[in-house]
Amino acid sequence: MKSFLRIFMKKIKVAISQRIIPHYRIPVFSELASRESIDLTLYYGRGFKTGSQVNAKLMTGFNAKKLFTVMLNYNGVYGGSQLRVWHPFLFFHLIFENYDVIIVEPSSNFYNNIFTFLYCKIFRKKFIWHESGSVPKEERPKFRKMIDPLLSIFIKGSDAFLTYTSYADHSLKRDFDIDSKKIFRAQNSVDTSNIDSEIEKFSPYVESKKKELGLIGFNVAMYIGGIETRKKIDNLIKAVTKLNKSSIPTKALIVGDGPDKEKLIQKLSAEEKAHTVFAGKHVKDATLYVLLSDVVVLPSSGGLSVMTAFACKKPFIGSEEIEHGGIKDYVEDGTNGYLIKENDIEDLELKLMNVFSDPILYKELCNNAYQTSKKITVSNMVNGYENAIKYAQNL
Repeated sequence: MKSFLRIFMKKIKVAISQRIIPHYRIPVFSELASRESIDLTLYYGRGFKTGSQVNAKLMTGFNAKKLFTVMLNYNGVYGGSQLRVWHPFLFFHLIFENYDVIIVEPSSNFYNNIFTFLYCKIFRKKFIWHESGSVPKEERPKFRKMIDPLLSIFIKGSDAFLTYTSYADHSLKRDFDIDSKKIFRAQNSVDTSNIDSEIEKFSPYVESKKKELGLIGFNVAMYIGGIETRKKIDNLIKAVTKLNKSSIPTKALIVGDGPDKEKLIQKLSAEEKAHTVFAGKHVKDATLYVLLSDVVVLPSSGGLSVMTAFACKKPFIGSEEIEHGGIKDYVEDGTNGYLIKENDIEDLELKLMNVFSDPILYKELCNNAYQTSKKITVSNMVNGYENAIKYAQNL
């Protein structure tokens, strides 16, 4: 009887509008597309060629449609070009395909959201806002303040909300008094389901790769992600250089690429360069590079490298301002890693010293990091998507 009902159960037609589809979101959308009640299509466009705002090279497991893209990029407050786009034909795709529910990115996809919101209101479709969290109104950049009136219309007119972190929940309630029953947590995560097998696969190559990169005999503090000014990677390099001056042999391992790589290298002193290894971008063998490290560090904005670190049994050190404080959903200070004051090199140096100088503490940090990785999963993230979709559709 149950299988009979499944045959005739109408799936919910869902479209997700994104600027790009990064590689770490492929497992999330593949899992969502596999849910029995969901008929999923992803709309995306052209991204950058390097850095964190690039498209995945291989997209499988879901229906993805790449759209003609008008680039409207601008330089961010903390430097580096920010990807802002408009997909002129998105509106017509939505009309032609007649979706039931549309999920949109927050203010980062502002230009597309204007037309997506109009579509939903004109054709009485459900509109889900995916909120990442925002700082209080008085602290927002000038452009964000300019578009706030329109964003308020979008948010107040949403049927449901997805949030990455507890801070995103808080900002929706603080600024718009959103009812908690409309908010569904899709805790930001990456796919770590195969990490254990990857650790077994790459472990035999760790020592040889360390030798190749000149890491033998050094503590290794790794950054993995896009090389952009706003990430403040130079803070990690400066902290590592200070540790070496204190007779704690350490190297900064930088894994990734990006538009600001050459700018970063040029501003380093000869001493800082001597304590830094740029390994390039690695996706398929990212686990190997995490295994080369003793700790994963994110000095400023970002966030997803924390889950890769934890799954590889490595503690994480990051700014307490990551994801506007949402990083506290992952990192318990002194238990599975450390949170540092934003843009405080001395604090970062001290926390690195804690990690490197106490073997017993380090073992505890590693064990707790691994246990944390088992709690925050792609499956649970997708549950948030599915619950929000069903809630909106049933209104």
